[in-house]
Amino acid sequence: MNQILAEKIIKDLKKFSNKKYAVTNDLGEVFAATKDFSLKHSPLDTKSQRAIKVCYQDKPCGFIYIDEPLKIVRETEDIIKSMAELIIQQAKYTEILTNDEKRIDQIAYDFFYTESIENQDLVKVLNSFEIDITKNRVAIFVEISDSKYLMLFEREVIEGEREKITARAKRGIEAVINSFYTSHSDNLVFYIGYKNFLILKDMGQTPKDYQEDFKKTLGNLHFNLNNELRTKTTIGVGNYKDGLAGLKESFEEAKTALRFGKQIWGENKIYHYDNFGVIAPLFSGASEKNIGFSKKVIKKLNQHEDLLKTLEIYFENNLSLSKTAKKLRIHRNTLVYRLERIEDITDLDPKKFNDAFQLYMAMILGAYHG
Repeated sequence: MNQILAEKIIKDLKKFSNKKYAVTNDLGEVFAATKDFSLKHSPLDTKSQRAIKVCYQDKPCGFIYIDEPLKIVRETEDIIKSMAELIIQQAKYTEILTNDEKRIDQIAYDFFYTESIENQDLVKVLNSFEIDITKNRVAIFVEISDSKYLMLFEREVIEGEREKITARAKRGIEAVINSFYTSHSDNLVFYIGYKNFLILKDMGQTPKDYQEDFKKTLGNLHFNLNNELRTKTTIGVGNYKDGLAGLKESFEEAKTALRFGKQIWGENKIYHYDNFGVIAPLFSGASEKNIGFSKKVIKKLNQHEDLLKTLEIYFENNLSLSKTAKKLRIHRNTLVYRLERIEDITDLDPKKFNDAFQLYMAMILGAYHG
């Protein structure tokens, strides 16, 4: 039993009955439950008369715990057991990606990585699979940190095993994204090759209003994905942009955030494009407007050698005012005045960590680009 399968059992049982259920593994640990399930502790007592054992190929694989009076449990346990075991049986047959899923994944790859599919063609093709790609979504790029996880470089692999692992990872990502974001649940997940998956996260009817709240959830999302997949992931997240052209831009931002974040802070973290402020556009296909803004900040800094020197010493001393002032042999108030001048010139406050980081990276790029 796993969380994906448990959630499917609950979802399918609810279609036929409004009773309160939980699905556990063979130890009674709860993997999924109906919202009105009253027992909040885990594990549950598997010896209880309310715990119905379910099997796959005559081997126990978990329990359905029915949170109802014993009379109702006895009346329904046989049919609940049969339905749950049928769902498990069907799920085992779909452990690999279907041909339709493979086609959809390839279509997504072609759209985001090549110029071979026009916007209108993408809409038509995905509509034939009952997918509305025009909904408001944002791109989340998920990279499995360990290449061995998907058995990518294993030569001797049991037939179909690599495909099963890929499918399992995709199912796991789908389960996490849809259970974690219940209010905006029309999410799409694609396997786009190597060790990469793409999530197109549903942003609802007012995506620009929702975007800041969405950013606050990213840490928990990363934790849940790692926990479900039982491996480390590195994730990049883009901003919401209107239309399919905007979705492509969001995808590029997500890739840039992941690549740049790995270079600076390493793997097994989640990075949003906005973490990198004005310097991120220089590493991606972002708009000319944003690139121009980045270069403008760098140009302003280059016009003030005294302020550049102050910033260099300030960063060398880990943003410490007292150490920087001592190193420059100036009064602390003089240093504060210089930092305020930098803020006036660049609209970035070097006394704030995020702004200081943007200034630091702008200096590096300024030196790099001459």
